[in-house]
Amino acid sequence: MELETYQITIDRYLTHHGYAVIQDNGHEKLIQLKNLKLVWIESLDSGKYTLEEVTLGRDGNRCENIDASTAITQIQELEGGDDIFYKVWHVDDVLSLSPRLDRDLARLVLTMAVEQHDSNIGINWDVIREYIGQVRKMKSTEII
Repeated sequence: MELETYQITIDRYLTHHGYAVIQDNGHEKLIQLKNLKLVWIESLDSGKYTLEEVTLGRDGNRCENIDASTAITQIQELEGGDDIFYKVWHVDDVLSLSPRLDRDLARLVLTMAVEQHDSNIGINWDVIREYIGQVRKMKSTEII
């Protein structure tokens, strides 16, 4: 019996690990890592890749003409390897507490929570509820 060799691709890796694809132009993708860094990945005709961090519009280290395995290693290093732990908050989390909000307002709740969070408290359900209340008040007073 002959074993089939398994060739990992960047697309397969990104899908398997649930990365957010922000923009997809076929051979070029902008992805958001789980630590919120943005990475531009270009697939070259030779089966190689170019990878560059572009968080906050700043050009980061650029790796050119690298294979999939090296690209995956670079992605993992940009995320901090196995030493980073996090909870990803989703718009649906906000809507589960306040179903009458629309998705744009739920995004605003999360944006406020991220931009104004206290590192000693972090983001938790109570914090989300607080920002839901603030967004509702802003909406009722027609600030937004």
